[in-house]
Amino acid sequence: MDSQDTTKTIAADQPQDTCRPEDVIPKKEKVIYGAADLFGGGQAAFISVILLAFFTDIIGIDAAVAGTVIMISKIWDAIIDPSMGIISDNTRWSKLGRRKPYMIIGGALIPFGLAFLFAPITDFGPTSQVVWMVFAYIVYTSISSLSQVPYMAMSSDISMDYKQRNSANTYKLLFDVIAAGIFYLAPSLLWTEVTSGNMPYLHFYFVIVFGFGLIFAVPLVVAGFLIKERAPFDLDKKEKLNIKDFFRCLTVKSYVWHLLMYVTAFLTLDMVSALAIYYTNYIGGAATGVVVDLGFTKIKMGSIMIIGPMMVSAAIGILISYVIKAKFSKQAAFRAGLPLYILGAILLACYQPDWNPIFIPIFAMIMGFGFAGAQSMPWLVFADTVDVAELKFGYRPTANMSGVMTFMRTLATAFGTGMVGWVLGAANYVEPSGGDGAPLPDQPDSVLTAIRVLLAVAVTVLLTIGFVSSLLYRVTDKRLARIRYFNDKRKEVGEEGFTPEEKEEYDKLRKMLC
Repeated sequence: MDSQDTTKTIAADQPQDTCRPEDVIPKKEKVIYGAADLFGGGQAAFISVILLAFFTDIIGIDAAVAGTVIMISKIWDAIIDPSMGIISDNTRWSKLGRRKPYMIIGGALIPFGLAFLFAPITDFGPTSQVVWMVFAYIVYTSISSLSQVPYMAMSSDISMDYKQRNSANTYKLLFDVIAAGIFYLAPSLLWTEVTSGNMPYLHFYFVIVFGFGLIFAVPLVVAGFLIKERAPFDLDKKEKLNIKDFFRCLTVKSYVWHLLMYVTAFLTLDMVSALAIYYTNYIGGAATGVVVDLGFTKIKMGSIMIIGPMMVSAAIGILISYVIKAKFSKQAAFRAGLPLYILGAILLACYQPDWNPIFIPIFAMIMGFGFAGAQSMPWLVFADTVDVAELKFGYRPTANMSGVMTFMRTLATAFGTGMVGWVLGAANYVEPSGGDGAPLPDQPDSVLTAIRVLLAVAVTVLLTIGFVSSLLYRVTDKRLARIRYFNDKRKEVGEEGFTPEEKEEYDKLRKMLC
């Protein structure tokens, strides 16, 4: 049987388009579930935009040391993410299920984590600052893992029907995009006000804690009470934390290609976001007061000139990526715009001070269009890879896979942000001094070159890896229908209950995708 034609043997009693009543997700629940991702999408954007600059330009930590602080803090994720996945899988004490108690507890703690992480400790000594920041970041990442590993597992557990899951995860994606837009733009605008002396840092701190913190926390807590976990699980079976078993999901080929798609796309965004403040300050001309004439208004140069156009064009581009997804596949939508992203990054890297500054937002818009598919598709793909894992293992390692995914994402973020700090430190980056509103220092040519090279090379290399991975990811909606059929029938009658034709198709699917 040709592996490209796996739908021909669908049994008469298992129509491809059926959805069992218990798998249907009400629209209201989809909205509540999606809104809970305001934290997942927003905090990643927010942290990547200002954390490194907060360390170097507000606290006054050396850039290389700041990068190391971020990397050291993320080592904790090597412990907490796997542990959180196992804890969530083994939870039997709550009537709310395995995932939702942690969404509620973790969500409620988010404002406290932000208050600790962004505390204005400028009067501390250098050593005390570093110790505080390491400990504060460990606390913050622990709170994030507490809520996010179980919430991410819900992207698969919210329904056993892949179409219902896709629909629910589309709402999740919508709120993720909204959150990314808000929390890339708002911190960038406010940060410009802080660095220009128009807003004291303490005021910004209160916005972080009581504004951003509550926006992140409330939807997660509400979702924890109101959404439903529909994936079945064995009440008597519990997993033990075993590192070898935890990373067993990396033996699933489709999951590995999906991880590479996801990590390379968002690591690229993290690095671009971390570089945006430094790029606009010292290459775009914010340090010398450059103003961008948009025709209808004039805006001072700042990171908003990269982040804003990127997010606006990405929101438009997502509509195009959904058309590509519907006509072709999720992976085709993922990779369609990546060449544009690379082109935009190279153009930004080549920008010269004597060029019209309007080119910076234009190049950023090109990047945004290119990133739309890479931003929108990975979470739709994740739930599908859990089905593939069940085809291989005979059970659904949802939280395990979610934990690995969170671990890889945080490790990549730590590496990417740390890399920016290390490179800038090695290039002799000069930290600002004098407090809010003080003039930004001149940077040596080595720093400007480092920013350009990081931007162009990192984007090109990472997105090329993601592009190739999307070509190797071969899960389609038709194959998912067959995977669901085989997973269900194997539970009922075992592999010995398959017909010879089904067994042949089953083996081919496992070989191709697992």
